[in-house]
Amino acid sequence: MILFRFIFLMLLLPSVVIGGDVFQEDAQPVLQRHCFRCHGPKKQKGDFRLDTLDPDIVQGTSAERWHDVLNNINLGEMPPEDEPQFSPGERRKLVGWLTGELQKTAKARRNTGEQVVMRRLNREEYQYTMTDLLGLEMDYSGEFPSDARSPEGFKNNGASLGMTALQIENYLKIARQALSFVLVEGEQGERSVTVVDRNKGSIRGPNSRRFAGNSSERLGRVNFWHGSFKNLPRTGRFSIRVKAYTDRKSGQPAPILFAQYGYFVSGLTLNIMGDAGEVAVTSNTPEYYKISGPPQFFPLPEAHVPSSKLNGIIILQNVLDDGEPPTQAVNEVIEEKDKKGKIRKRKVKVFPEDPNFPRIIIESVEFIRNDYPSWPPALHRRIVQDDEELSDPKAVQNLLSRFLRRAWRRPVNGEEIKKWMTHYQKMLRQEDSPILALKETLSATLASSNFLYLSEPFKSDKSRKLNAHELAVRLSYFLWSSMPDEELFEFTDSDRLLQPSVLRKQFDRMLKDQKCDRFAKEFCDQWLDLEGVDRVAINPQYYKDFDNSLKPDMVGETQAFFREILRSDTSAMQFLDADFTMLNASLAKHYGLSGPKSQRFARVSLKGTSRPGGVLGHASTHLAGSDGVDSHPIKRAIWIREHLLHDPPNSPPPDVPDVEKSVPNFEKLSIREQLAIHRKKEACADCHRGIDPWGIALEEYDAIGLFREKTARRKKRVSAETVLPGSHEISGLIDLQKYLLDERRDQFAKALVSKLLIYALGRSLRLEDELLIEKLSDDFTKDGYRLSSLMKNIVTSRPFLSR
Repeated sequence: MILFRFIFLMLLLPSVVIGGDVFQEDAQPVLQRHCFRCHGPKKQKGDFRLDTLDPDIVQGTSAERWHDVLNNINLGEMPPEDEPQFSPGERRKLVGWLTGELQKTAKARRNTGEQVVMRRLNREEYQYTMTDLLGLEMDYSGEFPSDARSPEGFKNNGASLGMTALQIENYLKIARQALSFVLVEGEQGERSVTVVDRNKGSIRGPNSRRFAGNSSERLGRVNFWHGSFKNLPRTGRFSIRVKAYTDRKSGQPAPILFAQYGYFVSGLTLNIMGDAGEVAVTSNTPEYYKISGPPQFFPLPEAHVPSSKLNGIIILQNVLDDGEPPTQAVNEVIEEKDKKGKIRKRKVKVFPEDPNFPRIIIESVEFIRNDYPSWPPALHRRIVQDDEELSDPKAVQNLLSRFLRRAWRRPVNGEEIKKWMTHYQKMLRQEDSPILALKETLSATLASSNFLYLSEPFKSDKSRKLNAHELAVRLSYFLWSSMPDEELFEFTDSDRLLQPSVLRKQFDRMLKDQKCDRFAKEFCDQWLDLEGVDRVAINPQYYKDFDNSLKPDMVGETQAFFREILRSDTSAMQFLDADFTMLNASLAKHYGLSGPKSQRFARVSLKGTSRPGGVLGHASTHLAGSDGVDSHPIKRAIWIREHLLHDPPNSPPPDVPDVEKSVPNFEKLSIREQLAIHRKKEACADCHRGIDPWGIALEEYDAIGLFREKTARRKKRVSAETVLPGSHEISGLIDLQKYLLDERRDQFAKALVSKLLIYALGRSLRLEDELLIEKLSDDFTKDGYRLSSLMKNIVTSRPFLSR
């Protein structure tokens, strides 16, 4: 690949002149000789026509298309290998003209400042922002569909994020629900304790399959404890207090007590509502353990169902995961009396407990209503510092100013405060309650565009520097997918964040914060399209032992792998090949490797194993690149080119003939034979030559990421031997990884730089970003391909600091 910086040196050559004359004298003849036959009036391969592009790149409308031409020349893809190649002189003339004109175009566009579009918070950002703003853990985004992706695969591109009337209604509804938990009124309700007795029967209802063990006070691998009580409260904080101990032996891990709670209406089936939480039981003598349920809205029956009919249920389990398989059920015969007193025998399934597994012994269980440590609760006091202030208009204005500054992530002016104060007073007349009026007012502010959109107002078409508050918001949504914290707000109020040294220090602090795990998850998911795992259904006819619960573990491996490279501050080239991966007990067993004994992901060395490292060795990659039975070489190839090399192939033309219908017994052929037939068709040949080899290299891995010798469906022997562009012969995944590191290292680095820049800016790249990408790529290489260094350079770059 010819490096971009080398091309700029060509501008110094005396044969390169400027303007439209050089196009007619030097560039156009080269294009006519080598390009117009396939991309001209008679034929447009890849749906790309060259002869109609505007040669005035600076003032015309074809700059992006000319930039694609230059990229294809640089990558060695044009002309194709089987066509006459440019002579050195032809190449110098064409590349020199393109580079010079595109450089002038980029400079002109930077001076006019093409604007970044205003963008809405996406689903994940909304969830994180509401959580951080209110301090309340609940599901804020469950009612919203997944957001549309940009052409590059990201969900934070303003051009792709629309808004509907239904969405606005849902935003208002969710804000009201959340604030109903956060803001309280009047005196604390009476704290009461109900002793919950164990139910000895099995759990029945739509969720009963989750509890296949036996009801017991002794909780091992499979047994559970469950009990019910009357008059489940509809609102208020509650706690579950359990008196318990463990029989664990010295050196054994502490068992984990996990509590769920739900409800049932007398005569109806059980409905599990949610998880209350978990706690480690560490003592060998009885002690009290408290689990406080998170405030949350669940589908409780309508108010017309009397409380006397609304019964609560508590379920306790031991969820210690030691990596061993669950106990299997066995049949036992028991004797019991029937209604007439006669002894009858009955077969039942029982789940024998492992005597070596640390158990939890339950002595008593209590349900505590209105269990608040203080009143008003801490979340209430985050907003209303003193209830007395609600009776003082000036104090209410101060409250609104404080809240809106955080919610809208910027200072608010007097007119805005006046507007919302008027709204509050209107609500107060309707509700006749300061707290209810405040809830309605704040709910409305959280459904306003000032909260839902990341706004960078502009008064002209020229580019300008971001102010401190705008920069803080860009930084926090890049690293945390959420609003700035108080420390970052403090640096914005004084404008100190605009100082480069302060910005770098804040970047370092935020990168180390636990909230940066959100960046690792969101960027990794979108960059590598991990949602593709859920788009493929594994066929149980061919994979009888596969459990769909392994899918999240496959995704988790890739997410944890990205997080480990980021946290360890080591080379991003490990995405292509690494001597370790991140596994939990289930995935280690799936791969046939020694690994953790728990479901928490941990670093596992691959040295001395046959398992390939890097994302190309992950089951998430193989499963997403399959049809649920066998590998799908085309999907895998496109994934490599699009996500690792930032070089997606063109979409197939609409008039491509259906090869499958024209070839007898096509479905009985091996995948290599099928692809070979495609390459013989003139309409398919060019595209398939640039796609097929990438996918064939992964043919030795099946739909669930395991090594294979034959296909699952037709039992055809697989072959991973192929020839990559540039006549590079390889055989299999290991060779492909070596090729990528040896021959495509710079391209992968530039691709990752481009993807990160797109994510950080929340927009697609433009022609004028090319010089920055080259600079960032060079620095990325010099810094040992460390993500932290690249991200800091992005944060301190001109596009990030400007709008």
